[in-house]
Amino acid sequence: MKKLFLLLLLGGLGVFSWYFFVTRKKPKDETPVEQPLTVSNHSIEFNTFFNELLNSYYALSESFVKWDTGAIRTNIFSLKNNLDSLQVEELQKDPVIYQTAGTYEETMRNDVQIMMTAADITGKRRAFHSFSQGFYDFIRTIKYDQAKVYLQECPMAFNDTETAQWLSKTNEIRNPFLGLYHPKYKSGMLVCGETKDSVDFLSSPAKN
Repeated sequence: MKKLFLLLLLGGLGVFSWYFFVTRKKPKDETPVEQPLTVSNHSIEFNTFFNELLNSYYALSESFVKWDTGAIRTNIFSLKNNLDSLQVEELQKDPVIYQTAGTYEETMRNDVQIMMTAADITGKRRAFHSFSQGFYDFIRTIKYDQAKVYLQECPMAFNDTETAQWLSKTNEIRNPFLGLYHPKYKSGMLVCGETKDSVDFLSSPAKN
């Protein structure tokens, strides 16, 4: 009886050993996957200044969301300074793009000036809407390829009837025309609006 038990025990150990050493999964290769190199239509310098311009725009949009008049003034000046610093000279390599982008840039400069001098927040928001349209066309013209940019629209930005547009770095709606502290709607219209379009010229893998 003991011999039979011993034989069964040894047999079970043998089957377990075979299963463990032969059929167990091989460890995954921990070597990190090398990411493909990317290329851009523009120089590092141009992208650096343009990203600063875009970030100052997003900061201004958020200050409108919060109805923060002090931050609005500060961010308008930041937007102007970054627009003035934008290195558009390299766009001259394509005369058509350079000329078209220059037209939008001039409109954007005029809108910034109106934002700076407008007497109230509604006037600043109207100029912000106009700036946003020109800025979006500028981005499409130069084929900005460092991030996706969304064009969003509010159907009741002014007088509950007039539409207005703004740009966002996400698909989430944070309405800068109605915002968090609207006199009539409070924060009830913060997410009023929809994404109408987007620019997505993200860098493609570099070719060998």
